[in-house]
Amino acid sequence: MTHKSTAIAPAATAHGVTDALHRGGGRPPAAAGPRVTPAWHVAALAGLAAACLILGIWSLASVDPLQIGGAGLIGALPPAYFVALALIIVGFVASLSLPQVKPVLLTWQILVTVIILHGAGPIIHGLPRLEASYRHLGIADYIAQSGQLDPNLDAYFSWPGFFDLLGMLSGATGVKDLMAVATWSPVAINVILLAPLLALATRLTSHRRHAWAAVWLFYLTSWVGQDYLAPQAYAFVLLVALLACILNTFTGWAWRTDRDGLGSALSRITRKLDTAAPQPGLDGTSRETTAVLVVVCAVLLVAMTVSHQLTPFAAIPIVAAFLLTGRLRLRFLPVLTVMLPVGWLVFAASSYFQGHQEQLFGSIGDIGANTLGSLSSRVSGSDSHMFVVYLRLAEVALLWVLAVVGAVVGRRRGAPWLTAAVGALALLVLVPVQPYGGELLLRLYLFSLPFVACLAVLPLMSDKPNGPGWRRGIALVLLGAVFATATVVTRYGNDIMESFTTDQVALVNRLYETAPAGSVLIEAVRNTPWKFQHYAGYDYRALVPAEPRPGASPLTCDAANEIAARSGAYLIVTISQLHAAELRGSTPTGDLQKFVATCGNSAGWTRVSENNDGVIFHIEGARNGN
Repeated sequence: MTHKSTAIAPAATAHGVTDALHRGGGRPPAAAGPRVTPAWHVAALAGLAAACLILGIWSLASVDPLQIGGAGLIGALPPAYFVALALIIVGFVASLSLPQVKPVLLTWQILVTVIILHGAGPIIHGLPRLEASYRHLGIADYIAQSGQLDPNLDAYFSWPGFFDLLGMLSGATGVKDLMAVATWSPVAINVILLAPLLALATRLTSHRRHAWAAVWLFYLTSWVGQDYLAPQAYAFVLLVALLACILNTFTGWAWRTDRDGLGSALSRITRKLDTAAPQPGLDGTSRETTAVLVVVCAVLLVAMTVSHQLTPFAAIPIVAAFLLTGRLRLRFLPVLTVMLPVGWLVFAASSYFQGHQEQLFGSIGDIGANTLGSLSSRVSGSDSHMFVVYLRLAEVALLWVLAVVGAVVGRRRGAPWLTAAVGALALLVLVPVQPYGGELLLRLYLFSLPFVACLAVLPLMSDKPNGPGWRRGIALVLLGAVFATATVVTRYGNDIMESFTTDQVALVNRLYETAPAGSVLIEAVRNTPWKFQHYAGYDYRALVPAEPRPGASPLTCDAANEIAARSGAYLIVTISQLHAAELRGSTPTGDLQKFVATCGNSAGWTRVSENNDGVIFHIEGARNGN
């Protein structure tokens, strides 16, 4: 009886529909299916992005560097630039709201965002930013020319991987001058970073739209500026690629969770906190494929270890957190993550390790010095610089508040959130270690940003694979506009001292032409675009660092005369040194101009060369009759 009932019911239903048609009831509703995105929608959004790119580049190219003030680019950018920035933000959010995800379109829009936001420096100035970029070119040139590493010359030579790679690039291409590579490094690094970032975000979020939004937010809030030609940028790309490889390939528990014990307890706690169980890594792969992927992870770790001091140690707590939350099933990988950087520091970098033990271990456990101490040392300088610093703190605070809210929302929705949270929080164990030259907090912000961005956009994304909707869409546009505008200030707030002019580089070249090899070269304030050649050919000195020095005493001629007393020296003073001193408070206001005016007319001081952006003096020494 039951069988007949179930068999007849559908037929009756079908006849009912047929009768309705005969009675003029119209066609039955079509089966619901996925909505199709009209091609013209995609074309319009792609065209809008192209227009934003043209408008943004034109706006940046029209900036007069002389109009850049103490607050950076924000005061020199034309209104058209912000129109381009606003339109690309609107266009990206509109693309997220399309019925179907369009990866090519979203990639194009993110690339446009990267160019107009992170390519401002090379477009405006046409030269590498930060004096460290020039120094790094010189190290690579020295290694390529000499074929040697000299750990006694500089700590960089104890971690030579990145510089060896630059040397190989120069040798393979035949291009000896890598100045253009250094100039466009911020754009190139961010473009290279896109694929591993997206792969990582895909495993940290519940659906593809969420992952794309997180990557977009990463670029809008990446103001630290560690994407110049540096080992940090290279190592960060490797770190993100490693974490993406782990989560996409080796997700799972490293021990059985069906038995009583610590593993079972961790599994229960993890499932309770995050009801969205982690998806397993690649299933059904052969042993050969798994072995290759393991080797890939090991190679990424080795490449990080030989290239940068801090990044490999940042990988340790993140990998450990993945292991303890069921996101890593390879037990030996955390061990390898610890052994490689520690072993390299103790053995391969032994000269650095033996000579810097106080610097390495002297502040271990001193959380105050490593946080508030390093932070307070940066909250100083001119009023415009203070504005930039406070805005940086506000941007970081807002992003982390949104991340906390995102974690709470994810917990309530049953959406993935725990992996991103532990990835960000695990890095805090580095705080008691050491201040890393006062830059630890900046680096921790950078390392945690991929995780924090995934959490911060979670409340503004639907818990389903469809678009954010108009309310969340408007909120995303407003959030993007706030962060993008803030990042223009926080990233380029020090542009007046972090960028250089062709006149300054020409003056440095003139210095190299004039000073005999082995001479002592002095910069008044440590902020000169030099060392890109003759890295080991001169004795480089600085009178004062480009760091805050509250209550700093004025510069005197005696400081330079003392260095030059034995065999003479060459002193270079540039406009970038002046800007660094005034922004950071390295010297009293106006002191550098007084120093040049007073000492330049002293006995034994000869003006060798000068142009609009600097001057070179030769200071006689005892051997020259002084």
